[in-house]
Amino acid sequence: MGKKTLINLPGPLIATLLALGVAQSSLAIDYGVFDARALAMGGAVLAVGDTSQAQYYNPALLAFHSGDEDVSRDGRFYFPTLVVQASETVDSAIDAVDDEFDTKLSNAVNAFNALPNTANAGDVAAGATDLRKVLDEIANKDLTVNGFFGLSVSEPSDRSGGAFYIGARVMGVGTSRITETDLALLDDYVGAMTDLAGGASLSTVAAEYPNLIAADGTLIDPTDNLGSSADVSALAISEWGMAAAKEFSFWGQAVSFGVTPKLMRVDAYRDEADFNNLDDETTDDFSDTKSTHMSFNADVGIAAIIAEHYRVGIAIKDAFGHNFKTHQEDDPVTGLPRPDLIVKLRSRSRAGIAYVNERFSVGLDYDLKESTPMATEAPSQDLSIGGEYRVFDGLALRLGYRQDKTGFRENATAVGIGYRWRRFVMDVAYSQSGDMKAAGLQLGWAF
Repeated sequence: MGKKTLINLPGPLIATLLALGVAQSSLAIDYGVFDARALAMGGAVLAVGDTSQAQYYNPALLAFHSGDEDVSRDGRFYFPTLVVQASETVDSAIDAVDDEFDTKLSNAVNAFNALPNTANAGDVAAGATDLRKVLDEIANKDLTVNGFFGLSVSEPSDRSGGAFYIGARVMGVGTSRITETDLALLDDYVGAMTDLAGGASLSTVAAEYPNLIAADGTLIDPTDNLGSSADVSALAISEWGMAAAKEFSFWGQAVSFGVTPKLMRVDAYRDEADFNNLDDETTDDFSDTKSTHMSFNADVGIAAIIAEHYRVGIAIKDAFGHNFKTHQEDDPVTGLPRPDLIVKLRSRSRAGIAYVNERFSVGLDYDLKESTPMATEAPSQDLSIGGEYRVFDGLALRLGYRQDKTGFRENATAVGIGYRWRRFVMDVAYSQSGDMKAAGLQLGWAF
């Protein structure tokens, strides 16, 4: 893989954090949102989902169908299905890269050293202020991107059904570790250079801020001394899944069982970007850590309809856990081999209840345990509630709410619509919280 030249140090951190979202494509891996209807309903889908969604969440739902689908036209072909979620901190990092705050600060320091006047001092103060602000915005937060793009075909039958899908899911997270020492250093630059811009003498400022002045009397470039870091990891998962479900009767109660075996190609990435360990000339690209793995996995689910309109369901996603090693180059400073870094994929379990009739549906889902982090990011455990009202046969209005019980993510609200004209179907959704935005779209055909 190629190398890239890095001039200043904040750039490598921010660019590495962005590599997972821009070049390759939440916190820990959650249960997952794979279509617009689920996104619009806050992620509630385990029991309230329909047969066109079953292959993604709970394959047992494929058996929630009576009669011949050739008559009911409940079969679905969807392409594309697209969902993208990104944390608000990604916007701050993108702004930092686009505005090149680190480069501007270094250039301002060089200009001041060449001509130490009040105007150039003001430029250094402004540059340090801008860089300090953006580092504070991403300080010790998770920058996350989660996206899915796929194609699916579902065909329910009489109390049974089948479906398959082909999809690609990208999950990336960068856990930033912005130190108080770095923020304090930038504060010193802001204070010192503001004083100089206001007319203070260089000797007075040098006496008050000796840590900013080199032995030869020049102003030290702060980007050479920042020691913050980030742990960046990503999984790009290509899946080929085939779902099947069948209803059985136990003591008069119908219970559906479903399974989605799937073949997975997993491209794992993980890198630790540390200011003190990065070489000023070159550093390994984030993509250099890529390691490709082929694996088998499966989703399993159970669901039941009680008293005609009430549903319960439970499912396990990615039932078999895996550890994926990533490729690490030798340490650029010592030349010694670095240990392989691991990106983890663990099973996630969820339960749901729902009320469903012809016009109105409402569902509640809950993750039965905290999700396991991919690397060092925070876990999650979601409680989701969503509702759908069918205004008429061709239009459905949806509303949802999601709460992370761990408290690491802010609560999210969601809205969306479903539209059908003859055999053409479309779903659109949007979700937002204080730290995350998401959107979904899918187009399909009823058959």
